[in-house]
Amino acid sequence: MTLRKKLAELLGRGRRVEAASLTVEGPMPDFGGIGPWLNSGPLTAAALASRVVLVDFWTYSCINCLRTLPHLQAWHETYGGSGLTIIGVHTPEFDFEKDPDNVRLAIARYGLTYPVVLDNDYTLWNRYRNRAWPAHYFIDANGNIRYRHFGEGEYAHSEEVLRTLLAEAGRTLPAEPVHLAEPALACERQLTPETYLGSDRLEYLGSPEPVRAEVPQLYSSVARPGLGIFYLAGQWRIDPDCIIPAGLPAKLIFRCRAASINLVAAPGAAPGCRINIRLDGRALKASENGGDAVIENDASYAVIDEARLYRLVDCGAVCGEHLLELEVDRPGVKLYSFTFG
Repeated sequence: MTLRKKLAELLGRGRRVEAASLTVEGPMPDFGGIGPWLNSGPLTAAALASRVVLVDFWTYSCINCLRTLPHLQAWHETYGGSGLTIIGVHTPEFDFEKDPDNVRLAIARYGLTYPVVLDNDYTLWNRYRNRAWPAHYFIDANGNIRYRHFGEGEYAHSEEVLRTLLAEAGRTLPAEPVHLAEPALACERQLTPETYLGSDRLEYLGSPEPVRAEVPQLYSSVARPGLGIFYLAGQWRIDPDCIIPAGLPAKLIFRCRAASINLVAAPGAAPGCRINIRLDGRALKASENGGDAVIENDASYAVIDEARLYRLVDCGAVCGEHLLELEVDRPGVKLYSFTFG
């Protein structure tokens, strides 16, 4: 048993949740008017009567959401027979996440078997007055919201809330909680923030040329990139939600502080585009592969074959400053955002 898992178990045991501490916040909003539903037919209040419900607001390109999914799936498998229903409410951040086929691919990739409903118009998001991904709402067997949690972490406590609500409903529980181990955070401070590349949320572009939204422009390379700032070189077009190489060569340079680097990208007009990856002036080492990189013949690259988050770099627990250089092999691919860990 790892030290972190042991600590998680001890924390869970030390934070027993009393039902009286979970105050009623109001009734669970209904699910009418949204869909389609995946992994199940439409669920109604009548279908959920007497069951404890965990509503998870997520979107499949969000790394924070993706890291919660193993915990949700484990709870579904452990407590589904004890009266728990988990519902993933997929509320998209980018337009490509509205496509049900893309969401189906994500569900299959991450092995989710609990119900998922598409909330493309933010209908349920607004009914809950939600403002974050991921967000978890815990509903008792009487249909009342009793607890909520935003962001990652505190899984042991969240599981204790579920067990308390199930026990309150008179359900028989497994003797031991799941308590999946949480990965250690390599960079807890001074991490490069999430960086959007499109003009609507553009903050960290350091190229000296003025931004001309939705118009191809030639960007010049820089000799000394600043920390936490990305630069473009070559022909690029900056659209409201993404950047698109408009010609070749097209390169992106980003000096960042992180242990892991993730890129949200879509094929666009360049299916199978290859993005060459260099870290600190060289190809990735096998130990630095985030999982979506290919390393061969002293080169490293990612193939953009679908619209999703690509895990480019993972240095484990070693956090530091890195110079990331990406170069595309054809125009038309869409790059949306970077997240770091």
